Amino acid sequence: MRFLMLVRKELRQSLPWLLLGAVSLMAIAGCILWLQVRYSIYDSYDSYRSTSRYFDITRHPPLQAIGPVLLITSLALGLILGIQHFWMPHFKQTWSFLLHRSVSRKTIFMAKLTAAALGFVMSLGIVWLALYFYGYHSANVPAPPVLRVFVEGCIFMMLGLVVYLATAVTGLSTARWYTTKIFPLLFTPVVIVATVCQWKLAGAFAVIIVGVVILLSQALEIISNREF
Repeated sequence: MRFLMLVRKELRQSLPWLLLGAVSLMAIAGCILWLQVRYSIYDSYDSYRSTSRYFDITRHPPLQAIGPVLLITSLALGLILGIQHFWMPHFKQTWSFLLHRSVSRKTIFMAKLTAAALGFVMSLGIVWLALYFYGYHSANVPAPPVLRVFVEGCIFMMLGLVVYLATAVTGLSTARWYTTKIFPLLFTPVVIVATVCQWKLAGAFAVIIVGVVILLSQALEIISNREF
C-alpha cells in the first residue's frame, strides 16, 4: 500500500511533464501525418498496386516518419523525469525527509521507476498506439503501417527509460563531475546508437536490456549505501 502511495505521489508530481510530452507528440505527429496525406503524390492506394512506388511506400509507410519525433520526445521526457525524481530532491534538500519514511530505500527507488514507466505508457504510449491505429485503419493514409513500425516506436520509448536511469545514477552519484559522475550520461548515447543500428528487433531489445541492467544495478547500489 505504501509503495502504491509513493507511485501515485510521483505520478501526480510528474503529471505536467507527462501531459506536455503527450500534447507535443500528438501535435507534431498530427502535423506530419496531415502534411503527408495532404501533399502525397499517391492519389489512391490501389492505383499504384502494380508500380514500384507501391512497394516503396509499403516498405516506408507515412507513420514511420514520426519515429524520430517519438525518439526525441522519449529521450527528453526521460531526462526531465530523471532530473525531477533524483536531482530536485538534492537541490531542495528533501532526501532526508523522503528516506525517513517507513519503507526501504530500494522501495522508494522502485516507486520512482514504476511511476516513470507508467508515465511513459500513459503519455507517449497511448498517443503512439492511437497514431498507429489511425494509420492502420484510416483510408486517408496511403499505406497502412506494418507491426514492425509500432514495435520500433515501443523501442524508442524504452530508450527514454534508459535515459531516465542514466539521469538517476548521475543524480545519485556523489562523485565529481570531472571524474565518474557524468559516465552514466555518456553511456546513454552508446546504448542509443547501438540500438538504432540493429537490423533485428531482438538485437535492439537485447542492447536495451543490457543497458538497463547495468544502470539499474548501479542505481540500486548507490541509493542503498549513500549517505544523504
